[in-house]
Amino acid sequence: MNQTIECLMNHRSVRKYSERPVDPEILDVILKAGTRAATGGNLQLYTMLVLDDKNTLATLDKALEVPFIERSNCPVAIIALADQYRVRRWLQAHTDREVCNHRPYNFFMAIWDALIALQNSVVAAESLGLGTCYLGSGVELDVQELFGAPEYVFPAGLVCLGYPEVSPKLSKRLPLDAVVCHNRYHIPTDDDINRWYEERDRVWNTVPESRKTELSKQGIAGIAQALSIQKFSPKIVEKRSRGILKSLKNSRFDLYTGFDGD
Repeated sequence: MNQTIECLMNHRSVRKYSERPVDPEILDVILKAGTRAATGGNLQLYTMLVLDDKNTLATLDKALEVPFIERSNCPVAIIALADQYRVRRWLQAHTDREVCNHRPYNFFMAIWDALIALQNSVVAAESLGLGTCYLGSGVELDVQELFGAPEYVFPAGLVCLGYPEVSPKLSKRLPLDAVVCHNRYHIPTDDDINRWYEERDRVWNTVPESRKTELSKQGIAGIAQALSIQKFSPKIVEKRSRGILKSLKNSRFDLYTGFDGD
């Protein structure tokens, strides 16, 4: 095992950061590592929005579905923006032809570019002793209203980083055969599902009895039931999806209009 593999295998989500600041020089190295990620056509269809001002971080915290910045003492957050605005400006300055870069193909190319670059930055940060934590609610942010982003810009991912106050234990992962198929998709059997998620189900045994009693009032008697109510209920999913659709509308990406001949 080399240092790169060791760093990747030791990833953990850090949810409490120390008072130690992140030096600008270190942050620049992390961001430069991000820009070396693979990118479609070498166009780098992303912008890394770095938030390190306390007031701006407070604005972000207020906008998040689940506030995280203040309680974690996070000193830096990076929003990876899928960005078709910059390249659109460049192309339009050099051609009279119609520039079409706001449709599903363009959207997903920019999303992939942004996420790959962000993950590169995460690996670089962790290799330098920092801790990181991805926040799923970042994709609901209205970056036009909050941060002055122009059209054709959409939040692809949000990560917090800083020096860990406490290093958490490694989280469990599903076995390789649960997430890897060779040559053809494997439809799992019920036995496969039960075997793959057996360790997750056993986590319920570590929940304090007082907490189990509290959760039982919501009809929760296991980890899967807790997830179905707290993360996958129609009410919660619809609320978060509406935020995403609102951001899509503000960004002017058009993912729905039909094409000629449809």
